[in-house]
Amino acid sequence: MDSSTFSFIYNTYIVNMLDIAILSFLFYRVILIIKGTRAIQIILGILVILVLTVIARDILHLRALTWLLNNFWLAAVIIFAVVFQIEIRSVLAQIGSNIWGNSGNVKESYIKEIADAVEELAFTMSGGLIAIENEVGLKNFTETGIMLNANISKELLLSIFKNKSAPLHDGAIVIYNEKIIAAGCLFPLSHNTEVKLYGTRHRAALGLSEITDALIIVVSEETGNISIAYKGKLKSNISVTKLKETISSVVGGTKTR
Repeated sequence: MDSSTFSFIYNTYIVNMLDIAILSFLFYRVILIIKGTRAIQIILGILVILVLTVIARDILHLRALTWLLNNFWLAAVIIFAVVFQIEIRSVLAQIGSNIWGNSGNVKESYIKEIADAVEELAFTMSGGLIAIENEVGLKNFTETGIMLNANISKELLLSIFKNKSAPLHDGAIVIYNEKIIAAGCLFPLSHNTEVKLYGTRHRAALGLSEITDALIIVVSEETGNISIAYKGKLKSNISVTKLKETISSVVGGTKTR
């Protein structure tokens, strides 16, 4: 095949196929991120305004309304950036972590310490929220709490969460590698309408998982159930065995991803 033939095939077929494949992937990722969130309602609202703009400008010729809507679309980029800031941050963070990621690595012995502590928190219905940092850094959130930089231990985790009158009880713990980096941390709440029946800890866990690749463990103070949030998904009623397997596969020394 000479260069002219290849150039013809590339410009006629391959470039279009490549264009469609990339756009399809981007739309697919965007849909996965906004699925089940208020962004769906916002997009529907934008489509309604778009239809209204076409009707006012091209069919009814309403000059005042057309002027108002045209000015709205001029500012649309800024409005979209504000409204979809969480979704945009999530997409950019995922792209950045895939290129420059430095994933967490928790040893098996520490995974056992975490799982044992979670099991006791569930048994005593003490409640707890633990985020294990992965490739996306959580510094913005550790700065909202108290820095500990302590070795992971079951006793330390229980001392923070079991005493409900303790100052750090209601916040979250952030773990990275072999350390409990900080406690009493605050996470962004999810706007996912599918978790509106859960408490604040579950919404915070899901909220962090939507914008980072951290693995977040939640223990319900009301039921003692264990849940995990990862990459925008929340799974409830997790057994301790399954919890160990999940931690090991995501941030353990024997990753299976």
